[in-house]
Amino acid sequence: RIKRLIPSLTLFLLIVGILICFFDPDPKFSLRTGISSFFGLSNLYLLKQSTRYFAESTQLNVFTHTWSLGVEEQFYLLFPFMVWISGFGRQTKNGARNLFMSILFLIICSLIYFVNLYFNNQPAAYFLMPARFWEIATGCLLFLGMQKKLFLFKFLEKISPTLICLLMIGVLFLSPLSSAVLSTVLIVLLSALFIVCIKDGTKIFNLFTNKIIIHIGLLSYSLYLWHWGVLSLSRWTI
Repeated sequence: RIKRLIPSLTLFLLIVGILICFFDPDPKFSLRTGISSFFGLSNLYLLKQSTRYFAESTQLNVFTHTWSLGVEEQFYLLFPFMVWISGFGRQTKNGARNLFMSILFLIICSLIYFVNLYFNNQPAAYFLMPARFWEIATGCLLFLGMQKKLFLFKFLEKISPTLICLLMIGVLFLSPLSSAVLSTVLIVLLSALFIVCIKDGTKIFNLFTNKIIIHIGLLSYSLYLWHWGVLSLSRWTI
């Protein structure tokens, strides 16, 4: 991931940074956000500026969306220590169980923290890694549970992945903004459940393994990195 991240991010920052200097009469905020994103800190910089992600002003900052890179990289710095301390990385007898239980505990703490922050300090709930830890760590918990073939996962495998996919679409497009916390939790849980349920040979599996879909998936990181810069520069120009 690092090999893919650094060249893509460097090229993106360079090209978009030069362009925004031509069109933005005061590009300091955008450029500082971009520089901080190179070090995985743009989420903290945006929080320090009291940025609200969906505020109108953020549409003019070409690097606003790099907050997620900061959250991810901060998580990836922390997670290896958890893997090692738990014993999982050293393949000790109870390493997998220790890692599972420690991640589960931290997920619960992080989720409580996220919900509490959301109603008291939405920018912090949005930008801080501890408030986002539960979302990323759910995937780690899912991996450990599937690896150990826990009974719960065997039961969940019987649920229709098509039904789960339709529920996810419903949550994404039909949920009101007032239920944002519940919607966020549901999407994370449904995404994890979808991974458990999807099986080779089903129609939904064939759809997601279609060559075109896979190609889009392989391009998705670059598409994510560039899409906001294009939209933001369009607001400064056309």
